[in-house]
Amino acid sequence: MSLKEKLQEDLKNAMKAKDSVKLEVVRSVVTGIKNLEVQKMGEADDNDVLQVIKQEVKKRREAIEMYQKAGRTDLLEQEKAELSVLESYLPPLMSDEEIRQVVKSYIDKLQPKSMKDRGKIMGSLMQELKGKADGNTVGSILDEELEKFFGGG
Repeated sequence: MSLKEKLQEDLKNAMKAKDSVKLEVVRSVVTGIKNLEVQKMGEADDNDVLQVIKQEVKKRREAIEMYQKAGRTDLLEQEKAELSVLESYLPPLMSDEEIRQVVKSYIDKLQPKSMKDRGKIMGSLMQELKGKADGNTVGSILDEELEKFFGGG
């Protein structure tokens, strides 16, 4: 069953169960997928669906941050519930230790000359880790490992 089919099935189940949070979230993802299909004039594959879900996750995280700053706990809880539903459709992310191993192997392989090579390494890393790891986490681990590499520590 493709991810798109799973979303369609979950949409029906959420309607039957009267699960308003899941219904609203899945409906927004399905709408995003339909918009993407119209835009690309073809069927969306699982990678396209994952991109739509990731965009929705990003929107929810930004909203959570804004609601925290504004002290709006009522809206904050709603966004967290929606984020939880969205994250259930994403593949599991790598642990920090797994990311660190990949980062170290790239540093050993590419042998950077200075911190200026960070962008080149980060680009290569994100090609391999796309969808498997958060970019901010990869960036911070890369910075730590480059400091060790150049600092001798």
